[in-house]
Amino acid sequence: MLSSVRFLGAFCFVFLVGCGPANQDAQKKDEKADPIKAASQEPTVPQPGETMQRFDLNKDKKPDMWKFFVEKPDPRDGSKKIRELVRIEVDLNGDNRVDIQRFYENGVKVRERFDLDYDGKFDLVNHYSQGYLIKQEIFQRSQTIPDLVKHFEVIEEKGKKKKKVRLARKERDQNLDGKPDYWEYWENGMLDRIGRDTDFDGKVDVWERPQAN
Repeated sequence: MLSSVRFLGAFCFVFLVGCGPANQDAQKKDEKADPIKAASQEPTVPQPGETMQRFDLNKDKKPDMWKFFVEKPDPRDGSKKIRELVRIEVDLNGDNRVDIQRFYENGVKVRERFDLDYDGKFDLVNHYSQGYLIKQEIFQRSQTIPDLVKHFEVIEEKGKKKKKVRLARKERDQNLDGKPDYWEYWENGMLDRIGRDTDFDGKVDVWERPQAN
């Protein structure tokens, strides 16, 4: 879990410095915001069929990590049950609000959310397939509409058991209408082409090639 703390601190610095202040002209109210999806909160209570286990990672006599489990039939012996992890929640700064939330299916991580600046709202959401990162959403101006979405491809490398994750595409929503209006396509780790939707109709109007250095 210490690695999660280091990751959050490093990413928070990059996120705040690299992205800069949000464009106030593009700020819009999320009238259809889903509070469960949009904002972090106090640790959730176990759902029906779940059990919860508390942990005190920093030894201050207050829980700062919660693990949630369900019981399922043991695939090796149907007469027995096994406990399966479905969710982990972590409070990194001791304010009793969730800063990291991870979701699991069949024991494999499928999604995780981070509150990078401890303001009670999730800023970064990662999506996984078979344990590999396939999509990342970054939220700056809206709680429900991402400013930036990164798509990744999973590559099999000859002679290696573990697959490689590589950036394939970036999508930006500059006017926060829920549709991308800027695309970057990446090939073999290099930016290949850029698409721009100048009239915000959801279609590329201008294609560009990156300028060689």
